[in-house]
Amino acid sequence: MEIIRMKHKVLPLAVHLALGTLAFAPAVQAQTTSGPEASQPIQRVEITGSNIRRTDKETPSPVQVLTAQDLKASGYTSVSEVLRNVTANGQGTLSQAFSGAFAGGASGISLRGLSVGATLVLIDGHRMAPYALSDDGQRSFVDISQIPFEAIERIEILKDGASSVYGSDAVAGVVNVILKKSMVGGSITAEGGESSHHDGKTAHVSGIYGWGDLDADGHNTYIAVEYRKQNKILVTDRLGKDFTRTDWTALGGRDRTRGVPTPSNGGQPGSLTGYLVDPNTGEISGFLPGCNQAMLDAKQCAYHDNDLELQPETKNINVIGSFVQKLGGDWKLNLKGSYFRSDAEQLGRYANSLAVAGGLTGLQFGPHYPIPVATPLAGPLLLTVPATYPGNTTGAPQLLQYNFPELGGTRTGLKSDTVRFVGDVTGTLGDWDLTASIGYSKNTVKQDVDGNFNMANLQAAFNDPVHPYLVGAAASGNDPALRQFIAPTMRSKSTSELSFVSLRGSRELATLQGGALALGLGAEYTYRKLDAVAPDAVEQGTQAGNNAWAIGNQKIAATYAELVAPVLKNLELDASLRYDHVQGVANSTTPKAGFKYVPIKELTLRGTYTKGFRAPNPAESGNTGSFFAANGTDDPVLCANPGDDKTTVPGNYPQQCNVALGGVQMPGKNLKPEKSKSYTLGMIFEPNKMFNLSADYYHIRVDNQIISAYSDPGYDAMPFVVRAATPVAQPYVLPDGTLGTNTPAVGNMLFAPYPYENALFTTTRGLDIDMRFRFNVAGVGKITAELIESHMFSYKQGTAGGDAIELAGTHGPSGVSGDTGNPRDRAQLILGFDNGPLNVTGTLNWVSGYSVTDPSNGSAQTCKDAIAFGSGAFANAPQEFCRVKAFSTFDLSASYKLTDRWTLSGSILNLFNKQAPLDFQTYGSAASTFYNPALHQSGAVGRFFNIGANYKF
Repeated sequence: MEIIRMKHKVLPLAVHLALGTLAFAPAVQAQTTSGPEASQPIQRVEITGSNIRRTDKETPSPVQVLTAQDLKASGYTSVSEVLRNVTANGQGTLSQAFSGAFAGGASGISLRGLSVGATLVLIDGHRMAPYALSDDGQRSFVDISQIPFEAIERIEILKDGASSVYGSDAVAGVVNVILKKSMVGGSITAEGGESSHHDGKTAHVSGIYGWGDLDADGHNTYIAVEYRKQNKILVTDRLGKDFTRTDWTALGGRDRTRGVPTPSNGGQPGSLTGYLVDPNTGEISGFLPGCNQAMLDAKQCAYHDNDLELQPETKNINVIGSFVQKLGGDWKLNLKGSYFRSDAEQLGRYANSLAVAGGLTGLQFGPHYPIPVATPLAGPLLLTVPATYPGNTTGAPQLLQYNFPELGGTRTGLKSDTVRFVGDVTGTLGDWDLTASIGYSKNTVKQDVDGNFNMANLQAAFNDPVHPYLVGAAASGNDPALRQFIAPTMRSKSTSELSFVSLRGSRELATLQGGALALGLGAEYTYRKLDAVAPDAVEQGTQAGNNAWAIGNQKIAATYAELVAPVLKNLELDASLRYDHVQGVANSTTPKAGFKYVPIKELTLRGTYTKGFRAPNPAESGNTGSFFAANGTDDPVLCANPGDDKTTVPGNYPQQCNVALGGVQMPGKNLKPEKSKSYTLGMIFEPNKMFNLSADYYHIRVDNQIISAYSDPGYDAMPFVVRAATPVAQPYVLPDGTLGTNTPAVGNMLFAPYPYENALFTTTRGLDIDMRFRFNVAGVGKITAELIESHMFSYKQGTAGGDAIELAGTHGPSGVSGDTGNPRDRAQLILGFDNGPLNVTGTLNWVSGYSVTDPSNGSAQTCKDAIAFGSGAFANAPQEFCRVKAFSTFDLSASYKLTDRWTLSGSILNLFNKQAPLDFQTYGSAASTFYNPALHQSGAVGRFFNIGANYKF
């Protein structure tokens, strides 16, 4: 009931505050200052979702606008942090705190919970190269953590589909980052912060300077530079918090502390000192100095991985240059170039000698090996120490259980560089407003991976008769060069390129009762190339690691038309149509229609209907793949004879019963684009300039969604299993039931192929509410209040031929981007006060609770199964853990203008130091933690202070 109380406490409080402000407004209206405003020339601007310039900024489509002031008033210092709290951001959002991400080091926004791949991110209305590493090895997205603060004029978030204007990927909506058009003069901002635990320090320095008056001089140039550094926060820095707790025995659960023997680890946990295991019996055969059986049983050999991170260390360096030149008449040349540099890291657990050896796939594969081959045919290696190894008193080779703390945890360093050049020429030719654009961008991600063993080298180091590799307390005596020998640094370089050319124009065709009938036409060509490879050692099968790769390209040519028809003074009809030709895939025609009706001046009704599409990207249809662990299965040929215990049935090969058969992700064949249909219906109520309320209902259905066949319950991989070319002699059950040896007629199963396929459909619907109050109180200042809420009525998903499953308010679909959960409600209440030099903003961020279950996952359909599947902390979880509690934080920021040049600012994020709620299902957090970083990261960081100053010149 605690979840329900939270929901009925926090959100109505926000509503009551907002309504209270409305009730108070008439009382102060007489004191409100309302002097005449200076007349401003009416300008036509482009609104995200349309290519036709207009004077009315309210379109039939719902658009949320975040100004540069909004970004600064949030108290955050990065775009990704601000967008993380957007209420329309949902399931599948990607954060840098996801330490095990395929696309490590990056952040992505997922509007409507339809994944980062269905949200199109633009800069100035143009595409840029996606991050070179694909989310889950599949989904393309733009890394929003690289976009700098300083040069942003505003961010527009289009909350309905826009494929009719922008083409592929704009299924769930569009995030358009709009940069400053020009700048005269300059400013420098410097700020720093740290948590109340005195860690996670940030440093942020930015500056912008522009010269040349566009009207007087005919040109303008500006340069913006930004540096941001964020220090890590380790899991060990938050020990004692609920979400870092590992021993749950007091609540009837399990002790998941590292180094503690439990039934789940067979009494043989990880170890920082090392012990030996008999390869024949599987029993502990001896301990190396530092621990013994009595100490192990008494939990005195327990430990924590010192390198696990709650917040990764990151660094950003961003440079943007802009040049605008008048060319004569109203023609202009606008050139923009940028360089974004992002450094990040992912830190994992200490390596485990037994787990690493057993985890080697025995397969050689990669971008140069579309079909894996066995290396070696006999399968995984077993790591042993020889009979002569120091501390081995058994007289025979033994398995070693050890976790190599001297090496530290596995570390992946990621360096992402993005260059971008865009040129626009705009002007009027006859009755046409024309824009010609050309652009190129490239993202390069370099990875350095440390801590993954070369098993052959490690085995050789243990076998060295003179200077064997020593473990535990003796590890300090090892030759430093051995580190690179047993765990060589692996490197890879991945690139993503995108270039485009476009021409668009608009003109007025006629004068209607409500204004000008306007037509827009355009054509564009986009080329994308992806070259993302695994490290050579992973490709060759000598070291374990992230083995996903994708090589391919995509070419799309498109034409489109748009019509804006204000048929009456109070009725506007919009329509647009786009035709895309995706080379080698398919053609797609996507229409959109919308209306805006004003029956009375205080009320506006609006709605849209649109179709959308997402073309298969190079990671889905190119030379692409990855290897992953699949479920245990019986070989249908070598363990075909039935019985209660197949390993004892004559004619079966026991080792081929319940085989942990790996899977290989394969590219899809004849993939079709994903297709969507969506509509919105809403209203805007504005009885006076003080109050504005908008409410918009949305409904989206996406068909032909591309998924791995591994997620399709109707796919049977057994007919396509790939076997070793050479059969291997192995144990065989003879006709009398005794065990012998035989060589089968076929080789052992190597892997099951799982191609990408069009098999999924998703339907979601909900309601967005935005309620705003604005009024001036004489002698006091300007007071504002805004309540933004997104409520999800339904989120249903299913595979072709099956029934849709309701996932709203659950953890499903759990197989996407760190299992981020699917809460029904997200809300923000933003309160502002401005009296001239002083500006204060308070923001309440609220996320509703949700179930730990996932009805779409056969392993997580009940609370018991979901928690056992997600964390293993409980065999039978207490009822209180079956739901992740609602979570709210309050952020406070303020700025004070000392002089015309100097402004001081400060913020306190998570003012009341709210702790992240427990989530025993998500896999997006650091190992040995139980919280959801996509939704509750501020609760892991804790109260955070930031202070800064700005100087204008």
